Amino acid sequence: QLANYRKTGLMAGPMLYDKAYNILQYGEYTFENKPIPGLNFGLEYDFYPEKKWSLISGFYVNSEAVYNIRYRILKKDLYPDWPGDMVEKAKAYAIKTFSVPLMLQLNLQTSSKSFLNFRTGLKLMYFPAGESDFVMSISDSALSDYREIFGLKLKSPDFPLFGSYVVGTGVSYAMKKALLKLNLIYVMNFQKTITGEYQFDNLMSCSPTRGYYELTGNYLAL
Repeated sequence: QLANYRKTGLMAGPMLYDKAYNILQYGEYTFENKPIPGLNFGLEYDFYPEKKWSLISGFYVNSEAVYNIRYRILKKDLYPDWPGDMVEKAKAYAIKTFSVPLMLQLNLQTSSKSFLNFRTGLKLMYFPAGESDFVMSISDSALSDYREIFGLKLKSPDFPLFGSYVVGTGVSYAMKKALLKLNLIYVMNFQKTITGEYQFDNLMSCSPTRGYYELTGNYLAL
């Protein structure tokens, strides 16, 4: 029955990157990393849709994550006229990345029109080298003094090709003119996509804080 449909299909859906993690070098301050939402879209090609075992390839475009953070600066570390603690959020994405997967898929028919599939394989992603900086600055009420109190300095690896392992499952429903698919996959990179350092400095009371920032780039996609 699946042989009646085109081998090429359109795909699009949300994704959620695992949150980054911090490695403290020294100091008292830190910040909260949150999971990073994103979108992916592209094409998939099913080499043998009519068979129980098939090969899946295609072309994916992802919104690559950089950071999604929440941080708090205590009032004692700000200017005396500051009304209270500073609580802020920041989120950033890199340029779009391009990927080519190659996956082995098992198709199991569960009814006359529905199918269950399991897939696993590898994915190669092109992610050009780049840098991203974030700086939080404050000034006093008279604008006579200005200081940078928190910053991130991040980069992606110099080599632009990333390998990853893909595993997932999904369901398909055969309609009269289209085959609808819903897949849930998890992608695990063989190397981190974003690394760098963070620093809290120029605070009124606390001594400086410094540490490392690392983002695996692993994600769950629907």
